[in-house]
Amino acid sequence: MRSSALAASVLALAAATPLAASSQVRQATTAPAARTILPGHWEYDYRVGPIPAGSESKCLKPADVEQFSRGICTRKYRCDYTTNVVSNGKIKLKGTWTDKKDRVAPVTADGSYTPESFTLNIHMKTINGLPLAGVMTAKRVSAECPAEQATK
Repeated sequence: MRSSALAASVLALAAATPLAASSQVRQATTAPAARTILPGHWEYDYRVGPIPAGSESKCLKPADVEQFSRGICTRKYRCDYTTNVVSNGKIKLKGTWTDKKDRVAPVTADGSYTPESFTLNIHMKTINGLPLAGVMTAKRVSAECPAEQATK
């Protein structure tokens, strides 16, 4: 993958973080399910390195919140984690993402969360071995989703 395509993939990952119900996750280290983030209307901001890379608004449903504690993945990847800890306000992930062409990229992510905010630092290497880093921050802006997002 070229760097620009991989940067877009990191942003796609960030955009889908709590929404990836179809991810395949192997969990070697797992904390028991506990309250993590709350459902509702959330705003996300993304950076790739020091460069702002976008923002968006999402409606998180209870199922999306449950997925948050299982690890992150987009529908474009198969995500396998040897470490997946989401507990006591801390997030730590280590594993690989495999794309649809079976190209594997090692990834680590760490961050912190409260019921109404989270920050995730993502570090990975491209299939060519180039390092890439991104940061996602998110905050809950209300318990209710706007009508146009509640149906998505």
